[in-house]
Amino acid sequence: MIVGDVAALSGVDQTRARILAATREIYSSHGSRGTTTREVAVRAGVNEATLFRHFGTKQQLLSEMLDFYSGVSVIPEMVERVRSYATIEDQLQELALGCIESMKRKEDLMRITMAEEITNPEALTCAWQAPTAARAALKEFFEEKVASGTLRGDGDLLARVFMSLFFALVMARKIWGDIDGTHETVAENIVKIFLNGARGR
Repeated sequence: MIVGDVAALSGVDQTRARILAATREIYSSHGSRGTTTREVAVRAGVNEATLFRHFGTKQQLLSEMLDFYSGVSVIPEMVERVRSYATIEDQLQELALGCIESMKRKEDLMRITMAEEITNPEALTCAWQAPTAARAALKEFFEEKVASGTLRGDGDLLARVFMSLFFALVMARKIWGDIDGTHETVAENIVKIFLNGARGR
């Protein structure tokens, strides 16, 4: 249960974290319209007055929850780290694992945000900040690989395709089921498929 993850915090931070965790649980199941401040308060073990003292309005609560759990993308940092790896295969393997694990951690938020974006796109933009930063870092990475002759194609398109492979893998699990194998094996196979296309003559 997500609420249990905040036990190490104390005081005001613990209260805020419990409220945000409860909000994520309810939002992930019921969406923004089905998320009530009363239910969030009960789940978090506080009263509604405490919730509003911390967050002001329901919309502010939802926005802060999405911002808190969407967080900063790990991919830009990984891009910097993998530059020292010897081969493009090793570099992409590490980036692939980062994409899979990051998307799996946020799968619930990605699903509900996509469903709700049609009716309220402005309120949910914070949920896409991390993926946007990841794409920008990957675009720069692939542009460098194209410039050096390691890969062929357009850097931005390569970044989009690379991320889309893992997005489809994670988000289509409910339709097609999980792929057999560890994340490492899956990442390795997808990287091979990607490189066969990006190295094409």
